[in-house]
Amino acid sequence: MKKLIAALAVSGFALTPVMASELEGHCEAYAAENSSDASGCSCLAETADADATAELLAVESEADLEGLSDNARGAIEACFPAA
Repeated sequence: MKKLIAALAVSGFALTPVMASELEGHCEAYAAENSSDASGCSCLAETADADATAELLAVESEADLEGLSDNARGAIEACFPAA
């Protein structure tokens, strides 16, 4: 059981850089589609934890932003202070 937990933990950490890169790209695409500022996208990719990243990757519209958790909103506010 300990080996399974360790393997899952390692695989989760290995996916983090990929998810961060994916989040940065998603953020930039969203900003371009909505004529908004993309300057905080790299910060957002570095700041958001795995749960917030999963939520943020699901954002397709402004309505989706309103349903985000406090955790995901905190990452946005840290990187886009004017938002």
